[in-house]
Amino acid sequence: MDKDAANRAAFLEEACQADPSLRKEVEALLETQGNDSFLEKPAYAVAPELFDSETGESLIGKQLGPYEITAIIGRGGMGVVYLARDARLDRPVAIKMLAPKYTSDSQQRERLRREARAAAKLSHPGIATVYSLEEFDDSVYMVSEYVRGFTLHQIMVQQAPLFPQVLDIAIQIARALAAAHEQGIVHRDLKPENVIQTDSGVIKILDFGLARVVPKEASGVGTRLTRSGMFLGTPAYASPEQLMGADVDRSTDIFSFGILLYELAIGKHPFGASDSLSTVARILEADVPDLTQMNASIPKEFDRIVHRCLNKKPADRYADSRSLLVELEQMADVHRAEPKAATTAFWWWQFHQACASFGYYGMLYPLWRVKEWLGGIEGSLLFFPALVAVGVAANLRLHLWFTSRFYISELADQRRKVSRWIRWADLLFVCMLAVTAIRVHTLHAIIATLLMAVAIGALVAFLLIEPTTTKAALDK
Repeated sequence: MDKDAANRAAFLEEACQADPSLRKEVEALLETQGNDSFLEKPAYAVAPELFDSETGESLIGKQLGPYEITAIIGRGGMGVVYLARDARLDRPVAIKMLAPKYTSDSQQRERLRREARAAAKLSHPGIATVYSLEEFDDSVYMVSEYVRGFTLHQIMVQQAPLFPQVLDIAIQIARALAAAHEQGIVHRDLKPENVIQTDSGVIKILDFGLARVVPKEASGVGTRLTRSGMFLGTPAYASPEQLMGADVDRSTDIFSFGILLYELAIGKHPFGASDSLSTVARILEADVPDLTQMNASIPKEFDRIVHRCLNKKPADRYADSRSLLVELEQMADVHRAEPKAATTAFWWWQFHQACASFGYYGMLYPLWRVKEWLGGIEGSLLFFPALVAVGVAANLRLHLWFTSRFYISELADQRRKVSRWIRWADLLFVCMLAVTAIRVHTLHAIIATLLMAVAIGALVAFLLIEPTTTKAALDK
């Protein structure tokens, strides 16, 4: 999959020449690539027969008790979510109509009632409040607070947040999780689409009304109504034990939280693959890539916290979300106490890339004048290699500057790809400046002095100064 489509045939010819059946199997897999995976679709899209016919547009404009349905907010794995107006209190509410699959028998309904009652007791600014669980015409509806804002998924699509924003969001989510877990509530479906940032910057977790109730103490015993092996959640954000159908507890939310933080920090899923089944396989088996290698602006301490959340075994993760919150808050204190050293160093690194690029371009004018003075092949041999060096070094530096401003999650990867090219172009540029200065020092002493001074300055810059600024800004 990492190879261009045009190069795959040649690669397969070489790699599978001793095993034609293997090649056919790989080609068959490649043909299916791009087809929609059922794991990426909501249950409504895959199996609409699970949902009541009333889950369509026909409910808009209808009255359900005191609630007037006004619009569809979205569809999810467990039903359809509507925007409605509570006529009694004159306020907007979100109403989730649950699919009959989850409400078809008395045991399921009792589980929902119990869990909705428990979730309704949660009082925290980071959790959308559950108002009630209603039953109309044999259908079950969960009524909750309507939260205006953008989901973390929408925020990440628009632009990767800077690390201080990532840390602030992480702390707010951890506080809400700690409050819920201490009341015995496990979310089981924590993902970017279920977390909203309001216009005031407050983070709220949605869908706690369908979370699972577990004993508050690990040793406690409670009635368990959820069937063993029943999967509720989103596969790409589920813990290994959740995917395997095992019992889940607070630790599964910590794993999902780790995935969310990783994706928020660099814009990539830690186990992301070309299809959902491969993503699930990686969640179960693959190691987590190092965050600091993907984004050099991410502190190693944050990377350590995320990796601990993403341990395959629940016992190797944080014992509870309160411990996780404490470490995040301590890290925020340290980050505030060392202010702006990292940010300032990063700004100077960006400034250096831009200044070096425009300085290189500026040197083309005196080099062009030398070409005109010397003329012929000699002038061209001194000018055009320098032009190539400027084109490579200056353009690639500007590319890194642009990446650091708008696609910071790609910066580390881009640096690895272009650093060697920049170094060779720098060296060629310095050599051409020095040779040209020596050649014209009898023709124009001022120009020769300028060229030699810039050559020496550029040599010192890319051998000594730039490695230091890069280490301070990026290689932490």
